Amino acid sequence: MRALIIGLLFSVLCLSANGQSVGEEVRYQCFCFGQEWVKGTIERVDGNNVRVRYGNMDNQVVTLPANSPKLRMGNAARNPLETVPMDQMQKAFSNENGRFQNAVQSFAHYYDPRFLEGGSGLPGSALWQTYMAELAQLDSLCRTRYRGITDWSSPGYIREGVVDYRYGLWCEVAANRTTIEKKARVAVANTVVGMGYSIENLNFGFNEPENPLRMEVQEMLWNREKWRAAKIAELKPRYATYGITSVPADATAEVEKRAAELWKLVERGAPNRFYKQPPHRDAAVEAFVRAKFTSQYPGAQVLKIGLDYNTWVQRKSLTYVESDEIFKYYKVNYNSYKRGSVLLKIPGRPFCQMQEWVVGKGSQGLVAAGMGGSGTFMRCE
Repeated sequence: MRALIIGLLFSVLCLSANGQSVGEEVRYQCFCFGQEWVKGTIERVDGNNVRVRYGNMDNQVVTLPANSPKLRMGNAARNPLETVPMDQMQKAFSNENGRFQNAVQSFAHYYDPRFLEGGSGLPGSALWQTYMAELAQLDSLCRTRYRGITDWSSPGYIREGVVDYRYGLWCEVAANRTTIEKKARVAVANTVVGMGYSIENLNFGFNEPENPLRMEVQEMLWNREKWRAAKIAELKPRYATYGITSVPADATAEVEKRAAELWKLVERGAPNRFYKQPPHRDAAVEAFVRAKFTSQYPGAQVLKIGLDYNTWVQRKSLTYVESDEIFKYYKVNYNSYKRGSVLLKIPGRPFCQMQEWVVGKGSQGLVAAGMGGSGTFMRCE
């Protein structure tokens, strides 16, 4: 009897020393059930050995030293990628409401920007209306049968940027759908409406040598309020197409920011540029060009001017008239033109700018075929 008591006491001491007990959860490295590590339970402790059950079958049990590298003990034993079972509500929600996933994914980004944008279609489209109706149905379910539903946060299933298995989030999106829809409507409309030629005009300045500024960009920089008012008036009917009655306050913010960035490039290069005087002169053409530029830009001064060609250059163009079974008939037009440049100083704008021009000669005299349009900024010398 004394020996038995001593033996039991020794076992208890060993158990206490090693920190393992019957019923404790462990992880066993068995490369089974499609996993490297599986959950097991300690059935027995014999000294430094533990008997671990990792399945319901008779042979799904193993005895190993407690310090075996194939065992992980305690809270640290949990495999971070191990699947967490759904609770009953999550399982029922998953079975019944999977059809709402596309609607949630399409609008979740406008609730929380961490989620990827979905394809909700254009505001007011059939797809858009279908998704909004589905979110209303989902909201009703969330408020009744699935009140208190939570995300199924099981490692390996939850992924950044997507709404899969985030059932609590689904209900939040559905509950806030009206507010979210307004944000989504504006965001989607922004991408569709765009800023038209303003983007092209900015890209021209960034991409061309010496960063010439088209006149719209110059208006953006030095007549900002006037330019913005005109742009908003242009955008208003486009936004109205998508049910947005007023243009968003920040609609022009991005192009205005890019214009400021472009000006920094121009400002760095302008002090190092000089006007290159063209080689030819024509008093009549020059007087005509000066008058056009000063009319186009009130208060502007033409400091220098010159022509690229000494004589009129003739260009032939064809105008379609009619055709028969054999021939197409065209009217041949002969146009003559001269081209050149000016060094222009416009009030209120830093530096001077070189602008190009083209003048044509027609039956009624000189014609302005092209006056400026963009300016390369440089010194006024």
